[in-house]
Amino acid sequence: MRSYLGLFLLLLLTGSASAELLEEIETGNLASFQHAGSLSEVVCHPDGVHVLSSSRDQCVRLWSIQSGQLVRRFTAPYCGDMWGIRFIKEGKEFLAASGSGKVYRFEVATGTVLSNYKQSGTAYRIAVHPDGKHFVGTDSKNNATLWEIETGRSVRNFVGHTDDIYTAIIVNDGKTLITGSDDATVRQWNLESGECLKTLKNKPTFGSVFTLALSPDKARFAMVSGDNYVRVFDSGTLKELWKTKLKQEGEVICWSPDGSMVASTSDDSHLYLLNTDDGEIIRKIKTPRSSHTPITFTNDGKTLISGGDYVLHLHKVETGERVEPGMGFSKKYNSYDHIAVAPGGSRIYLADGSSLEIRDRTDPSLNKKLTDSREVSAMALSKDGKFIATGGSRGTITVRDTVRFEVVGTMSTKASVNALAFLADGVRLISGGDDKQAVLWAIQSGKRIREFKGHTEDILSLIISPDGRQMVTTARDLSVRLWSVLDGEEQALYLLDGQRPNSVAYLDGGRSLVVAMNEKEVWGRILPRIVSKVEMEIKDVRAFVKKLGDEHFEVREKALLELGGYGKQVIPLLKEMKSEDPEIRTRIQGLPDFIRGVMAKTGLKEIHELEDDLALVATDPLGEFWAGALGTGGASRLIVGETIPERSTVRVLSTVSQDHGCLQISFSPDGNYIGTVNSDGTYSLFKMNRAP
Repeated sequence: MRSYLGLFLLLLLTGSASAELLEEIETGNLASFQHAGSLSEVVCHPDGVHVLSSSRDQCVRLWSIQSGQLVRRFTAPYCGDMWGIRFIKEGKEFLAASGSGKVYRFEVATGTVLSNYKQSGTAYRIAVHPDGKHFVGTDSKNNATLWEIETGRSVRNFVGHTDDIYTAIIVNDGKTLITGSDDATVRQWNLESGECLKTLKNKPTFGSVFTLALSPDKARFAMVSGDNYVRVFDSGTLKELWKTKLKQEGEVICWSPDGSMVASTSDDSHLYLLNTDDGEIIRKIKTPRSSHTPITFTNDGKTLISGGDYVLHLHKVETGERVEPGMGFSKKYNSYDHIAVAPGGSRIYLADGSSLEIRDRTDPSLNKKLTDSREVSAMALSKDGKFIATGGSRGTITVRDTVRFEVVGTMSTKASVNALAFLADGVRLISGGDDKQAVLWAIQSGKRIREFKGHTEDILSLIISPDGRQMVTTARDLSVRLWSVLDGEEQALYLLDGQRPNSVAYLDGGRSLVVAMNEKEVWGRILPRIVSKVEMEIKDVRAFVKKLGDEHFEVREKALLELGGYGKQVIPLLKEMKSEDPEIRTRIQGLPDFIRGVMAKTGLKEIHELEDDLALVATDPLGEFWAGALGTGGASRLIVGETIPERSTVRVLSTVSQDHGCLQISFSPDGNYIGTVNSDGTYSLFKMNRAP
């Protein structure tokens, strides 16, 4: 088995072909057993050296127990939270129950989803049949279902519970199923016929039955429930053998490999080890920081693994001492909110709550941390990398130089700042936030130069075109708006039907928009590329203008696109055009705006469809590529794409599953590096390997 795992470790380390464009060169704040969401279940691999954990971050992860290092992440599009997990086929595969209602079957070596099994509601827990060919899944629609693993055939439903079925075990050599439910009952079923043989209730009530765990010899099972008791029953008769009350309820229980102890979690922030003969508490282990939910023994019975604070923790069974893994534990989780990368990737700026952290990659002695009394809600780096601006949740904007980090300007909007962007001159910047407007500022004086009013709700993001002439904003009012930076006038309004634009990328010299709205469909607007180094003459323009009056829409549209493709050199020539046709005159008048990339008052359209939701996008300052987060939470991946103006669409060039979940993306001003803030509290730096 170890050689088998060694094989997929090799597969993991070799990477993928997508690294040709995007190369991950650094991930910081990385710690052991670090998830991006709270833990659901944990089970040890048959080899004894790896552990599998599921999480509400839409992922299942395989770890090295000794080092705490991540071996592989498993996820699927739209899987939702991951719940129960069980190994099958001697650890070569495993089953994972999910919030999407599906139980997924994964191949351990590759992370491939081999098949899935659709329950009637959220899939909670899994019980594998002793024959290894079947399993039972439980769900939120009060059903337990027997499945055939290879064919995916639903064999039988077990119906009778009146609320969610949280847990199940198979006993009596595979002949009997036992289920526990939120309806405060335990039921015994004939696995062959589906008949309910017995219903176990209690007075006073059990409360919710969270976990049933079968003993190694299969003769007994343990239960934890909402009445704060740990109980052990006879597997055949359902006779209660003993019970022990905890201070607060426990949600998960497990048996030691030798069957001498059960371990239970508790909401009093302790783990309990109990003697399985009489229920006497052997040891009480304090958990770090808060209550832990999943729990399991290692295969040798010497270590207890529990999940809390998004992290797995190891405890020595004999003493209760916490074991420090090789990589060490993270000090805090989800700690970074914003990132900026200096030109050349030489320095990384990270916002963490009310602090600004500077990490110099060439000289670590220059690393420092600046603390403010206000939470950092936005951050931007000037084009030359000489200034860093932070916006606060209380409306204060602070600009510092990046040598001594002295304050060179302060401004106040009296409302939370959600977005910042420097103009190319480095002496002005634009902010947008909860005051429903964008503001152009003079940095040194702190004075307002111009306001951009029109949004009716909070501004979420803003981008300035490469030439500094235009700005794009997104807001909670379900709109994307284009503005003239020179005069503050709104140039275009795109209203989105029921969808909120999270962010927008502005490419091709400001001629293309790519909008992220947390859905598979990519929305945007893409205009033809400018035809460079082609001199236009007045006769050529006349030929195109004549076609603008054609009775066929296709001819008019083609002429419009082709003429627009010649760029700004056409605009002076258009002023000489005369026509008796009022429709042609109107189209001539609209051409300058079209050529500048402003299709005023027209809507965005669907330009591409992805395999998962596009959560956010970022703009390459050079206007060549856009970057985005594909998927959400810990399951999101970093993608890089480009526009295809001649086909009015986009394509994805590279997808990187960097295992940490992407929350925020930022290009360096030179466009050669991408920084991400990740769901598991880390940050990552990628190099763009652009074609020479």
